[in-house]
Amino acid sequence: MNNPRTHSQGLTLEEITARRQALKAAIAEQRKNVDEAYRQAIAPFTEARSVTKYIGSNLLSGVTLLESAIWGFRLMSRIFRMFKRFR
Repeated sequence: MNNPRTHSQGLTLEEITARRQALKAAIAEQRKNVDEAYRQAIAPFTEARSVTKYIGSNLLSGVTLLESAIWGFRLMSRIFRMFKRFR
């Protein structure tokens, strides 16, 4: 009834390490393949600029120029006002 069990030869630490490294290499290769497939799938869409992005970037630079002009006008008017006061 109480027969002692004989343990079969299990995996050694070196075998586990080798299998783990092989599995990590296979996962890295699969991840690289998936990334490459993703880049190829979306490449036509990333190269084309959308109309809204074009208008948005031009509008933003236009607003920046307008704001700079307003700040410059305010600064110059304050300087002229200061010179008028000391005349």
